[in-house]
Amino acid sequence: MILLYIASEFVDHTSIQSAMGVLALIIISINFFKVKRLYFWAGTAFFSVGLVCAFLYVPAERPFLSLFGSMTSLLALLFVLPYMSTIIAVGKYDRALGQMIRKPPQLTMVRLYRRTSMMTYMLTLFLNVATVPVVVSTVKAQVSQLKNAFIQRFFAHSILRAYGLVLLWSPTEVLVASTIDMTGTNYLLLFPTLFTISVLFISLDWFIHNRQLKHVDLKAAVEVAHNPVQLRKKLLELGFAITCFIVLLLSLNAFIPQSFLFSVTVLIIPFTFMWAFFIKKGKRFSILSTAYVKGNTTQLHGLFFLFLAAGFFVEVFPYTTLFGHMDTFFSYVYESGPILLFYLLIAVCIFSFALIGFHPLISIAIFSPFLADAMIAHPYGVSVLLIGVGLSTVMIGPFNITPTILAMQLQANPYAIIQKNLVFAFSYLLFIVGVATVFSLIL
Repeated sequence: MILLYIASEFVDHTSIQSAMGVLALIIISINFFKVKRLYFWAGTAFFSVGLVCAFLYVPAERPFLSLFGSMTSLLALLFVLPYMSTIIAVGKYDRALGQMIRKPPQLTMVRLYRRTSMMTYMLTLFLNVATVPVVVSTVKAQVSQLKNAFIQRFFAHSILRAYGLVLLWSPTEVLVASTIDMTGTNYLLLFPTLFTISVLFISLDWFIHNRQLKHVDLKAAVEVAHNPVQLRKKLLELGFAITCFIVLLLSLNAFIPQSFLFSVTVLIIPFTFMWAFFIKKGKRFSILSTAYVKGNTTQLHGLFFLFLAAGFFVEVFPYTTLFGHMDTFFSYVYESGPILLFYLLIAVCIFSFALIGFHPLISIAIFSPFLADAMIAHPYGVSVLLIGVGLSTVMIGPFNITPTILAMQLQANPYAIIQKNLVFAFSYLLFIVGVATVFSLIL
């Protein structure tokens, strides 16, 4: 299906759309009994409602098999992301960051929190969700003598907040790339705003925890880095690689007519191979990347089932009468009320949907038609709104993969993890709405 998606970006032909539709149905059928309960019920609900609506509302001239292609671009990116995880492991950059956590001077709770947050921030650009177990395994021993409730709050804040804030400007984040394609906004123009918000809130988080943790005692040994020069070299290599990737991505996107999301997807594999050969780890990278991709394919059963079923529903939904009523309501709010109220309504809907299990990509896909007029009039403001609000749900979605993995690592209930970030995430959402409103009024 990934190859068909790439082909469809160059050749717009009904046979390719039909083949993608057939493959989507096969994948949904095969994974029906393989996925976990959450993905099973959510995916089945989307697919069942979609089938009923397709039968009742979709006109006969719209081919049924053409209703399955809306999420394939997202799945293609998820499929190639393990190459980024592999190069981090091969280059031993995760170990270098682990040494950074324990280096002198003597650790305090404030210093440990900041280092954990920064480690998460840097690793997430490449490891994505794989960052969580790496950070927990590296840091957990340092806080093991503290109470479980404190440990849960420490990791829920230091990992989930940094994770969501760095993805705000990451070009490899699916939500960023898909929003840019949706609104037509240039990533280079968005980057200063998104990066500034990211740095502002990570600084605010550190300031809050400086006040909360400065009186907490930490009994942790200082580890002298085995080779400070090597540590510095690894961190510089990582920073250089991030810069090169962004520059190459922007250059590629400027020279090809395809979408930003497509550019990210096709660049990841050749870039990681070039990086591996640059650090003289090409053979090991080739072996490990094949193994990582095979493992990732197994883990993606649930996401493929959910996103293909949800994509089918998203394609069918605009034909329904409910869509017409919702469109009328949102159009009335947009045309008669202040833009702040309209943005706040959209933001609260996406935030609320996340609390009941909707992935932000699915929520945004559902609500994006109601933003059509706003996207034309205020593409920059809408881009900031959707990216910021969508990623605020990373901290609070009980069925989002990141809080779920963190809960598994800490042997805790996902709801116990996400409730520790509700106030921070909602405050962040309100700030995003305010920034999006300001840009919509001045641009």
